[in-house]
Amino acid sequence: MNDLTQTRKGKKIPDGQSNFEKIRTENYVYVDKTRFIEQIENEDNNFCFLIRPRKFGKSLFTSVLDYYYDLRFENRFQELFGDLYIGKNPTPKRNKMFVLNFDFSGIDTTSIKDFNISLLEKIKLATQRFFIDHKKLIPNYEELNLRVWDMEKSSSCLEFIFNVVHSFDKKVFVIIDEYDHFANDMIASGSYLGEENYKKAIWAGSQIRDFYETLKANSKTVIDKMFITGITPVMLDDVTSGFNISNNLSLKEKYNEILGFTEEEVDFLIDECGIDRETITVDREFLYNGYLFHEDAEKKLYNSAMILYLLRKVNDGEINDFFKNENLQPDFAIIQKFLNNSENIEKLEKLVEAGTIPSILTTRFSTDEIHKPKNFLSLLYYLGLLTIDNSTQVESLKIPNYSIKTMFGNMLKKSYMIDVI
Repeated sequence: MNDLTQTRKGKKIPDGQSNFEKIRTENYVYVDKTRFIEQIENEDNNFCFLIRPRKFGKSLFTSVLDYYYDLRFENRFQELFGDLYIGKNPTPKRNKMFVLNFDFSGIDTTSIKDFNISLLEKIKLATQRFFIDHKKLIPNYEELNLRVWDMEKSSSCLEFIFNVVHSFDKKVFVIIDEYDHFANDMIASGSYLGEENYKKAIWAGSQIRDFYETLKANSKTVIDKMFITGITPVMLDDVTSGFNISNNLSLKEKYNEILGFTEEEVDFLIDECGIDRETITVDREFLYNGYLFHEDAEKKLYNSAMILYLLRKVNDGEINDFFKNENLQPDFAIIQKFLNNSENIEKLEKLVEAGTIPSILTTRFSTDEIHKPKNFLSLLYYLGLLTIDNSTQVESLKIPNYSIKTMFGNMLKKSYMIDVI
């Protein structure tokens, strides 16, 4: 078969797939996470924020929300959701809103000028895509699209959309994926210029501050719900004066399993893909399991990309070096920039030797605090390189599995000549 993700006996392995419709209509396995839609809709505060590491399935979950809530997919509800939890237990707001999507990855952070230009272009393109996506509901979408490119502020794009939606007497569900991507890029540069650019980017009157202030202004009128994802809480304090994201799902025990896969869900994946368990000759739990996002949560999780990588390798007949997952390499490039002092290197060395280390998790970073050694371990946690250790009497973080431990060990040996494995 041309599609390398297609298994011999079962459904396709959804490695790298983040489009819900494609997964559901092109014979990919989907691990049902739709029960969390019901939980989110029942939250008292409709403006929700979720932090999880890279490659845990954030983009796929936002795609699920898009297809579930958007008006334009009402006639496809049974096709896409019928056999899932939410299909059997639909909520009052399903397919009742216009969904507006923003993806803030890939913004140019070379300079503050390039950033503002790139961000505005992203928002304009998202605005135009909104009108094109809803062309069957908005007859004059072409005329509206022509007016977008002359807009010079992010607030103008948002207000334009909100006015159109209001004219239909409808509400908007705003989804922002990777809200902090540009901030992480700027701060992780490790240079004074990067930090200064970031501070300028979030000043009053800037494009990003203008964007969040406009969301806040419309949060009691045309915006019904909001769902924002990111990797770190680095921007929370910096944008709260523009928009107060108060409902942080990341800190709630009941959302521990919203992303990633439990042991039972991995078994489901293997069975649905028709993979012979005897061909999995490595200890998958030892290599890939171990993530926990609340100290009282019962089930530990696999990083989605890690386990799908394993299943794809098994399916392709490659049985070596399963823990060498290239998907994680960019995160280690970021960490390298924070190993600029002996204290951080010593902490990492102790971690690899002991597997765990006492540490209080920082729930919010300010720009001036993120590079301080006291926040180094928390940064590793948000990047998915450490997890909560609930087996000790003191608050601690630990290496989740052997694949991460090996990557840390190799990095210390290669860069600092420290051999700890």
